[in-house]
Amino acid sequence: MTERSSSSTLRGILWMIVTGLMFVGVTSLVKYLGPDMPAAEAAFLRYALGLVLLVPMLGSVFKSDFSQPLMRLFVYRGAAHVGAVFLWFFAMARIPLADVTAMNYLSPIYVTLGAALFLGEKLALRRVIAVGIALVGALIILRPGIRSVDMGHLAMLLFSALVAGSFSLGGMVANEIAPLALNAVRFVI
Repeated sequence: MTERSSSSTLRGILWMIVTGLMFVGVTSLVKYLGPDMPAAEAAFLRYALGLVLLVPMLGSVFKSDFSQPLMRLFVYRGAAHVGAVFLWFFAMARIPLADVTAMNYLSPIYVTLGAALFLGEKLALRRVIAVGIALVGALIILRPGIRSVDMGHLAMLLFSALVAGSFSLGGMVANEIAPLALNAVRFVI
């Protein structure tokens, strides 16, 4: 391993640690504040901080050539992601963290279903079985009939669908622009 690649590796590890700490910090702060801070205000503050952290990458975004259809996909992706973030903040203030975390794992299931339904991807039998098991798991988390389903749980169901749509749209544009610009745009929206 060269000195340059080991330096890049260490820098990447450092950024992952910082990112993890920031996710824990945001989650803790949202849970601590609870319903005292409206979800829209919390989402605004999250995006304001994201914009500050994005400043070093803005040059690559402005240098990119976004076509009209590509820009439209980014707008749709941004709308889905903003809605998802709003719903996540709403749910975090109303249901247990364990439920939020468990229901967050529905997003890959929705991505799989969306890829099959909208992009024509073929699903192997083992994947269909895994999707079915995951959906049964979501019902176990919700426990309808044993307790009332909270608005936070419904928000997390919609959150997962919106995140799946956001990821799917992000995947559609991934080959169209430079990676640094794509990451910068994904970071903001």
